[in-house]
Amino acid sequence: MTWNDEPVANGLRTDHPWPNLPFVDDGHIPIEDPEAVEGLGRRAGGDMWGRCDDDETTGEWAAYTTDPKNHDFAWVLRFHPEHGLSVLLYRDDAGSGAHDEWFGDRALMTRLGGYWWDGTTWYRPRQVLNWATESYMRRPVQRPTVITAADLLDDSCRPERGTVSKIVQFTPGPPVPPQQWRHDLARWAQRRADRDVLALEQCVVTLNAPELAEAGLLGVEEFAAEAGIAASTLRAYIARDEADLPAPQVSDGGRKRWSRPVVTDWLEQRRRDPQKAAAVLAGDDVAAEDAAGLMSPALRRLWTRLTDMLLRELWEKPAVRRRWARPFRNETAAKDLAEQLGWVAAVNADAAIPVADLVWMIQQGVLWELQRFRGTMPVGGAISLTRQAGHSLSWFIEQAPKRASALFGAIVRDAGRTLDIPAEVVEKSLRKSLMLDGGMSEQRVDEFFAVTFPPHK
Repeated sequence: MTWNDEPVANGLRTDHPWPNLPFVDDGHIPIEDPEAVEGLGRRAGGDMWGRCDDDETTGEWAAYTTDPKNHDFAWVLRFHPEHGLSVLLYRDDAGSGAHDEWFGDRALMTRLGGYWWDGTTWYRPRQVLNWATESYMRRPVQRPTVITAADLLDDSCRPERGTVSKIVQFTPGPPVPPQQWRHDLARWAQRRADRDVLALEQCVVTLNAPELAEAGLLGVEEFAAEAGIAASTLRAYIARDEADLPAPQVSDGGRKRWSRPVVTDWLEQRRRDPQKAAAVLAGDDVAAEDAAGLMSPALRRLWTRLTDMLLRELWEKPAVRRRWARPFRNETAAKDLAEQLGWVAAVNADAAIPVADLVWMIQQGVLWELQRFRGTMPVGGAISLTRQAGHSLSWFIEQAPKRASALFGAIVRDAGRTLDIPAEVVEKSLRKSLMLDGGMSEQRVDEFFAVTFPPHK
């Protein structure tokens, strides 16, 4: 979610008000019924939408709908059976994205630039991706203090001075000043008095923690220093919405500040960017600014090898060097030279492909799938392999057809000895995989297997 995708107002019946946001009357939204919320957004009309999702195991649900009276906005609701309901108003183009954030971590609320709460624990903004789980790392906040509505209300808060906006006339503005917002909060609390809702001591507004202390927050200059980049570069990232920068924890006018752990997590994810892997392997071989640093080491070695080969081909052979003379500068000569260079490149391409090792990897992968999916095989039929297996087999056969006989032989041998799968079943399975997912025609498979697959008798 980008910085501009934060909510613009609280629903008047929310259990967990977002600090310094105005309250908007949500009486026309059926907040107790997620399916009704979805249905509200799916009424006839092309500029509205709604959706609801639930977790049957926990009783949690999330829903959103375009506001039926003002289509510029959308309501986003998140419910927890123990911790109540969050009702927030977003700009309509941000509503679906805010709804989608509920999936996975089941966050009941977010605050302070992405700090989030699941009803039990406060976590830092989700930044560091774990490829093993395909989810973001959960980094708990150290020693958090939950601030509730009861903590903020006292005798200085006057509900008669509080304001509640109507959705039809609502226009988002700057954050509500703190003292005025406490009057608004008092009016919100007064409206809850005659409803069966959470006690004010259970209505979470925000959090505090040592890492969020004012003195410890980092401005643009400090953030840039931690990242080892110029402050002007960081400001350019902010202006252009680049580099997946985390949202600031505090933004006073034009001054943005982040907590140090959030900056540290951003630096960790930046180091773990897949594009940085090639640079790590390259080490000191190339300068960081060198375009070659974006290449994989294998591609760089192939590039160097081809450069040396082509230099010898074009310059060190006197017969070829004569082609640089003016009489040879014509289309026919250029085509002959292009064919020669293409041949040199093609015969050297294998330098970057460890064919012998790939044979073993593909063999083990196919055997594993034969074992895993053998239960799906009809009697006397073929075992269905994955699409990736078919792609890999087809690619390898195209790259190294001379090694196909040894590969097929090893698969048949190990499948028979260790898995008790007959050669006939292995052949049917491989044929099916190559035709369905490998892009090979039945005739081509027949012809290829006739010369490469081990005979059954």
